[in-house]
Amino acid sequence: MTLTLFPRDTAAGMAARLADGTVTPEALLRTCLDRIAALDGTLHAWVHLDPEGAARAAAASGTRHRAGVALGPLDGVPVSVKDNLHVAGMPARWGSRFFADFVPAQDDIVVERLRAAGAMILGKTSTPEFALSGRCFSPLTGHTRNPLDPALTPGGSSGGAVAAVAAGMVPLAIATDAGGSTRLPAGYTGLVGLRPSNGRIARRHGFPAMALDFQAVGLIAATLADLRLLYAAVAGPDARDPTSQRQPPEPMAGPGRRPRIGCCAAIEGELVDPAVRQAVAESAARLAAQGCEVVPCTVPYDLAALRDIWGVLTAAGVARMAARFPARWEAEASDSLKPMARRGAAMPAAEYVEALDRLATFRADVSARWGAHDALLLPSAAAPAWPVEQEFPAIIDDQPGHARAQNVFATWVNAMGWPGLTVPGQPHPDGRPIGVQLVGSHGSEALLFDLAQRLVG
Repeated sequence: MTLTLFPRDTAAGMAARLADGTVTPEALLRTCLDRIAALDGTLHAWVHLDPEGAARAAAASGTRHRAGVALGPLDGVPVSVKDNLHVAGMPARWGSRFFADFVPAQDDIVVERLRAAGAMILGKTSTPEFALSGRCFSPLTGHTRNPLDPALTPGGSSGGAVAAVAAGMVPLAIATDAGGSTRLPAGYTGLVGLRPSNGRIARRHGFPAMALDFQAVGLIAATLADLRLLYAAVAGPDARDPTSQRQPPEPMAGPGRRPRIGCCAAIEGELVDPAVRQAVAESAARLAAQGCEVVPCTVPYDLAALRDIWGVLTAAGVARMAARFPARWEAEASDSLKPMARRGAAMPAAEYVEALDRLATFRADVSARWGAHDALLLPSAAAPAWPVEQEFPAIIDDQPGHARAQNVFATWVNAMGWPGLTVPGQPHPDGRPIGVQLVGSHGSEALLFDLAQRLVG
């Protein structure tokens, strides 16, 4: 299956043309809606469009631009929001039949900030049910497809967000990331994606957490410059989110500062595509050429312990949702969620509390093992995108009887609440994009942006 894509318009380019008057917000909106109409019948990136609301935002933005009082660089720039985040007046279905008719009355804080920046919110993008899958299939929308090859998945759970940006439908997308859901899809589609530190982007008025504080609002863009624009508009503390008020200063590699980068592309017992390992090696060489000290390392986390903790937390989270819809659950829930709900419902309270104890130990151990590194360079995923019909998290490798788990380099970042930034690496020999990931300790977004700039040039 092939798809003819439109050239990607960057948010920075749109902002420049809006500022000099060579384009209007209304014209940008028409272009985006035309692209969505042409492509989304194949891609299924969108679950709700709000052309009337976007038109009102475009008209207000146009008035400000003509008066010379634009609200900032995102004033009049189109953006999408993932369907597990609340946008007042738009459905928030969470990829689930259980919320098919739910329309929140309040914006999440990130949406408030988009509106305050003058951005045009076109609508909501697809997610698997409860955002708990590494591919993007839900009972409501079916399969969301990768614009670069519609036979492949764009990943999940922010598959709709990356599909919309990679197809040139919008330049920016708001996503979420609880186990890699921003960074992996960005890597599968040749984009940049940020999972910020917990609290860096304040949150309020949303769905209940499925795995404690593992999830953060994520940002998707086609270029690092665009990601910086979006981050500047939506990051920052808010009194309604106490975690957001406990952010440390953002360290940055300045003149004379030689960052020390740990580099790892292998985990014992886990399969990693050779092309992914090569992409990390090529990125390591590029960072070294840009003045970084790059040293081999091993991952600082216990993957088996993490998988056990994640399994307990998500089972409990799904069981909570099943308990809210007992008469409908077995008939309407995604098949992949039903065994999780059964496990969670049968789980003793002591088992859950013990998982919290193990999480505390996990976090302490990773911090102790971090060492003298300023950041780590890792794969975003263990392999490039795979056929859209094939389930996640494990995909069958060429070796009979073996499987490759895609998120082995990702979910530990969520467990720590740390930032991770994916940028495109050297592609696979067959052309599929490969993402490489920079991870820093809590509050180090500015450093990651600096290092990412050295990678992308």
